[in-house]
Amino acid sequence: MKKNILNLICLFSIISISANGQGLRNYSFKLEGLYGSLQKHNEHLNNLVKGSITGAAISFEWQTDGSEAWHQYFNFPSVGVSGTFMNLGNPQMLGQLFAVYPYLQLPIVRSEGLQLNVKPGAGVSFITKYYGNTPNNSTDPTIDFNHSNGAIGSALNVFLALGVNAEYEIARGFKASLGVAWNHASNGSIIQPNSGINMINAYIGVAYTPNAELTRIVRRGLIDYLPRRISVETTLSGGVRQLYYKDRKNYPIASLNVAAYYPLTNSYRMGLGIDAFYDGVYAYKNVPQEAGLYLRTYISEDKFANKLRAGVSWRHELVFGNFTAGFHFGVYLYDPIKNLEPYNNVMNNGGKPLNKGIFYKYNIDKEDGWLYTRAVAKYYFSDHFFVSAGLKTHLQKAEFIEWGLGYRF
Repeated sequence: MKKNILNLICLFSIISISANGQGLRNYSFKLEGLYGSLQKHNEHLNNLVKGSITGAAISFEWQTDGSEAWHQYFNFPSVGVSGTFMNLGNPQMLGQLFAVYPYLQLPIVRSEGLQLNVKPGAGVSFITKYYGNTPNNSTDPTIDFNHSNGAIGSALNVFLALGVNAEYEIARGFKASLGVAWNHASNGSIIQPNSGINMINAYIGVAYTPNAELTRIVRRGLIDYLPRRISVETTLSGGVRQLYYKDRKNYPIASLNVAAYYPLTNSYRMGLGIDAFYDGVYAYKNVPQEAGLYLRTYISEDKFANKLRAGVSWRHELVFGNFTAGFHFGVYLYDPIKNLEPYNNVMNNGGKPLNKGIFYKYNIDKEDGWLYTRAVAKYYFSDHFFVSAGLKTHLQKAEFIEWGLGYRF
């Protein structure tokens, strides 16, 4: 599990380094204090959220200079790496979080002395308290997640960040910064339990650029539009995940997708894809009685059909040279699991599958539902081949992390 998450931070580090095409002298560093709150996105968090989040972050940024075409497409963003410390407000059950993650700071408004930015990033986090080293982590079936740490199952986790911030020049080389961000930490169900934690944090700080007089943004005139032609990509991905936190069994996952993309601008492309998923976690049967309180799906036999799902997805991706990142929104067209959830409904139906259409009303705390989403990053190391990393979710609930290799036609 540690190897998988470290692979993710390595991928984003490579992306940050490759994206930064200018000299190291155009750098700055930023010191920020932060204050925020944990979101009670499910019942597992009811008794874990005790106090506010406090912490600090130190970041290093490099200003792009226009030497790459994508610098100009995105209004000359900055590339950065941040180290963040957070006290999660519950020392006994949640402890502290330490995160390191690369990010892009994309200017939305750039004027004399003032800059408004969007800041996406992803990396790795270490959390001092998790299910295995907090109270009530026994196998006693009477202990539920309202009295134990069901949010975090491992010390090492993925860390995601998406925020907006404003910077104002207060003196030569100095800027005041103010921002707000959504932050997320989880291991993508590689180790259970893992409902993850979502945070809303406010940041305030100061940035210093030692060589402000040398930092230059060179506008190289109008850039020709990229060719507007359809491209087709196919990706094969895989990984592992757990379902039941007491048996610690690892199950393989895989996905195969084919998608067609069309660039609407030099920096954004839209696509439509066909996705097929294999999830070995749906192989269980004859589980212990207490497991039924935790399982969302009623399965009485190991059937290959239950491990397959397929759907269509609407894809949105930003293009940063050889790197793309975006979100995919999908609808299941084939999904036998939906008729085996929620667990109690199927059990009360005598163990017989339900009969649901493509779209139906559902409670995400009790079943996966018809909508799936994926946060995806890709790096193209040739004209045809690329590597990818993705997080598949059902609304706010992570299903798995996947690692893939793809081919562009």
